Amino acid sequence: MKRVRRILVTLALMIIIAAIAYGVISSRGVAKGGAENKVVVVSPHPIEFMKPLTSEFEAQTGITVEVIRCGTSEAVSRIQDGEKIDVLWGGSILSVGSYEDLFLPYTTENENSFYAEYKSAGKALTCFTDVPSILMVNTDLLGDITINGYEDLLNPALAGKIAYASPEKSSSSFEHLTNMLYAMGGGDPEKGWDYVEKFAHNLSGRLLDSSQEVYQGVASGKFVVGLTFEEAAITMLKGGKHVKVIYMNEGVVSTPDGIYINKNASNTDGARAFVDFMTAYNTQFYIATDLGRRSVREDVESSSLVASKEDITILQVDKDKVIGSRSDWISRFMGYMGGGWK
Repeated sequence: MKRVRRILVTLALMIIIAAIAYGVISSRGVAKGGAENKVVVVSPHPIEFMKPLTSEFEAQTGITVEVIRCGTSEAVSRIQDGEKIDVLWGGSILSVGSYEDLFLPYTTENENSFYAEYKSAGKALTCFTDVPSILMVNTDLLGDITINGYEDLLNPALAGKIAYASPEKSSSSFEHLTNMLYAMGGGDPEKGWDYVEKFAHNLSGRLLDSSQEVYQGVASGKFVVGLTFEEAAITMLKGGKHVKVIYMNEGVVSTPDGIYINKNASNTDGARAFVDFMTAYNTQFYIATDLGRRSVREDVESSSLVASKEDITILQVDKDKVIGSRSDWISRFMGYMGGGWK
């Protein structure tokens, strides 16, 4: 009888120890198989934007997030090269759409709450936020120069003082190229190339490598004006920088960026959880109220930090045409820049 009692006590202790061990493992975000429960995310988003979101995701799910920050073009190249990446977080639908075959088809549980135009963007494309293209101006450097839209960027006084990244490397710059073509072409992108050629000339051979260099360059006083996206300028404003946001009077293209799961992801469950978390109501509400981005959800109001879309001239573009023309448009623009850009 004593022997049976000892066996039962031993078994009970083993169960308690196992339970404690499991609890420690789970709290550290380790999966049953012993591998770290981690999602590797590559993203062009500003660190200031990502940090609070990834921290909350980790706290709620126990899944660790490893962030690799780089431009959209480099992010896609990393995935094409087979790097161990689970999620591409960021990059506009228009820029990433042509690479849809790299990503895993997935429909988030939150899509029913999206605005109609953000549903079914593609089998492997999940809309994240609504991102208008804008001009950001350094108010300390502007002086008596008037900037209300694209036409004003042809002012000779701005030659070499305009921050613009290569549309080959930055999705926000490709968004602006698309915006220029439609706005200055009166809705026909082919008619917008006369303007784009003049704009390229006024860059004076100066082309930046990333979207980050654009908004930081304007905020730090290296450039008078930059072609960027709304949230970047809002972040600079909240940080006390002397900048202002200009919604181009010729019209603004507002395109969603996305979250895309690598079809060769090591942690597909974690990646799906990441997509669901980032499109959930609480997350999108925080993004809109505190971070200055526009939600893709119907039940989340826009931030008071941004202009109402009713006060902006919004341009519609042919999504399929833009995605299909991306390579040609970039090549044509780079041809206007010549071989001497830097």
